[in-house]
Amino acid sequence: MAGINEVKYIIGESTRMLKRGKLSGLISIIIMGFSLLVLLIFLLITLNVSMVIDRGMEEIYVYVYLQDGLDKEPVEIIRNRLLDIEGVKGVVFVSKEEALKKFRDQLGESAEILDELSSNPLPDALRVQMKPELTKSSFMKKIAQTAMEWKGVEDARYGKKWVERGEKLIKGFYMTGLALGLIVFLSVIFVISNTVRLSILSRQKSVEIMKLVGATNSYIQVPFIIEGGVQGIISSGLAMLLLWIVFSFAQRYLPGIVFFQIEGVVGFIVLCALLGAAGSFIAVRKFLKR
Repeated sequence: MAGINEVKYIIGESTRMLKRGKLSGLISIIIMGFSLLVLLIFLLITLNVSMVIDRGMEEIYVYVYLQDGLDKEPVEIIRNRLLDIEGVKGVVFVSKEEALKKFRDQLGESAEILDELSSNPLPDALRVQMKPELTKSSFMKKIAQTAMEWKGVEDARYGKKWVERGEKLIKGFYMTGLALGLIVFLSVIFVISNTVRLSILSRQKSVEIMKLVGATNSYIQVPFIIEGGVQGIISSGLAMLLLWIVFSFAQRYLPGIVFFQIEGVVGFIVLCALLGAAGSFIAVRKFLKR
């Protein structure tokens, strides 16, 4: 019975605290919401840049050039051997005619210089696509070196300089993003914890009265923790709403950008609820120790 009464008290006190602190609670939610919006904008930019990088990596191939006059059977054998390599996603045959046509399209207005050719100098090739997680210079080099040892293969290339340069740029982006993300995250935590602390200080008299009438620390802490969790949920919802407005506006000028999936939205709201509750717990605990 005592346990039920405690639960009723905690729920009732949490509700009363939310009602009494409407103005201060609203201010806290607005401050936390805009702080979280900064973090969300950074995360959304990182998500979209990462997707662009992933799409770009999917367009990187290893080209295995075949010897002239090779019959269909040995070509198919080489193709199957490439497909047997773990990490290879697909292999497509590119005829010399198709390669010349593509080269002509790339030249555009300058394509007329190809009309002077008496024959097609380009070889037939096999275009090898790797799985995204294995589109790395080390793996592509391994495929190229392996293929060049096979009968019927003239050469194998993968744009070594461009791939290695791209890997350095991507690594630099992720390292910079991680550092900036950590700074933004710590800044948000700092703002939230101070907002919660100010909210508790505004109710200093209420806490002191509760202590005088014999309320335990748990009795005092739990309503504040619940309030912090609720504020975390509302402020994260506000931040998501504002982000959606920014995203909808940005879509007009940046078509193709994506928003967070529902799992990410729910996960972020849960995380903010925990942050709000943890911030309240730390702040009220420090206050009670004084």
